Amino acid sequence: MRIIAFVFLFMSQFGTVNLAAAAGPPLCMHVFSGTPWGELRTDFKHNTNYSKEIAQETAIKNQCNLGTCHLHSWLASLEKTYTLRTGETLPLSNHYLSAQQLLTRSLEQMRIADDKANIELGAGPLNSRDSILKYGLMPEGVWTPKTEFYKNPTAQKLKEYFENIIARTKAAAAKAKTPEQKERIIQQGSEQLKALFTDVVGELPAKFTWQGREWTPQEFGNQYFKFFTGAQTQIIIMANRKGMIHAEQVGRDTRLYTHLDQAEQTATALIDRGQMVYLAYEHHAEYVDKTTGIMSIRAFYTPSYAKPLPRELRTQFDKNGGGHAVQIVGYERDPQTGKILKWKIKNSWGEQNGDEGYYHMYDDYFRAFAKGITYSENNPGVVLKMSVKGN
Repeated sequence: MRIIAFVFLFMSQFGTVNLAAAAGPPLCMHVFSGTPWGELRTDFKHNTNYSKEIAQETAIKNQCNLGTCHLHSWLASLEKTYTLRTGETLPLSNHYLSAQQLLTRSLEQMRIADDKANIELGAGPLNSRDSILKYGLMPEGVWTPKTEFYKNPTAQKLKEYFENIIARTKAAAAKAKTPEQKERIIQQGSEQLKALFTDVVGELPAKFTWQGREWTPQEFGNQYFKFFTGAQTQIIIMANRKGMIHAEQVGRDTRLYTHLDQAEQTATALIDRGQMVYLAYEHHAEYVDKTTGIMSIRAFYTPSYAKPLPRELRTQFDKNGGGHAVQIVGYERDPQTGKILKWKIKNSWGEQNGDEGYYHMYDDYFRAFAKGITYSENNPGVVLKMSVKGN
């Protein structure tokens, strides 16, 4: 009773006490009191109109919680190219490629002589292409993993377990007194990785049956997607806008280092011919609305003095966003100015994200964050008009 009386006396003398504040810090609050910085602008004019759009016959895929966007981007391209060549659809298994990438990269990391155990699943477009040629392909549905290893929490836990095995193996191998002993340690760690992979994901099929015939993934890929073995051109957008345009040969492929305008012009020329375009870009989620699929800097309330850094400064201060790979399937061009207003993007985050799996990348986002495009050289109608160093 004395305590209650004291409380009432205190309140009568000093006013009402905020009991919630007295009990501890308040729950999460909106940190901005004025302009809703970071939110989608209410006055942003958005539409889903496109001057040119490539029809899609196969569904949006979902990479889930594995960083295999590059593989998924190529799968979308392969499926569309197959339809263009045959008039038929042939959906391909993304889970097979993701599983192969996870196991292969884990075993490779085991043998790299450094103190890193983290498993990197990403890759550039040309290396990604080479991985697919190595792994082979298979139709969707002919192989089913034991678990949804590509989704969290399983994906996160499996990666953690793998990295623990890799770290312990590398630590033990570093203490080996002979090359033979070191190799035995690495082999033991590799077998542990494979055993855990089989327990969670399942056995990767060396052969499968499809349409009454037995195939290896490599035989199937070579039979139905042999065009994918051809040369590719990768256009890399230079951060230095005044840099010299130049090219280099990488085996049968070509890398072109050029300016943003050239990449944009080439992408539109490819789409005009009905070919989707592999796009690598920096993903900055601060300027992406997952509900509508809008990707634009000006679409969000952003302080003018806190706009994204130019390419040179992002490189200097290591402020480049996480890399992501998608397919461009359309563009909208202003009929008066000829300027590209936005690009239609086929993503690999499932149909529940964006505009039923598609995103709308406006010109400001593309020009700020695009890193490069990649396309097949078997496109005689696409001619790059540029002065290349040494020509």
